[in-house]
Amino acid sequence: MPSKQDKAIGATLLLSSASLFAYYTIWALIMPFVDDGHPLHEYFPDRKYAIIIPVVLLLFGLTVVFTFLALVMIKSNGTKKASPIKEFI
Repeated sequence: MPSKQDKAIGATLLLSSASLFAYYTIWALIMPFVDDGHPLHEYFPDRKYAIIIPVVLLLFGLTVVFTFLALVMIKSNGTKKASPIKEFI
């Protein structure tokens, strides 16, 4: 049974994720159709960053995942036992 603290943390993470998704969606999909002189453009960065930021985050995340997998494979290679077939050769 989740505690009240777990529920509060989950609600906070859900709210922040939904807010970030809504902000990015408005920034990347709706703001290109708003006139350039509109004051709403002051609350959003340049549109080129709508592509650059997710690509950089994706590359960083993939680098971390594949580095972790490589380290695990390297570590597990040293602790591998010899197979019974190689004992007779």
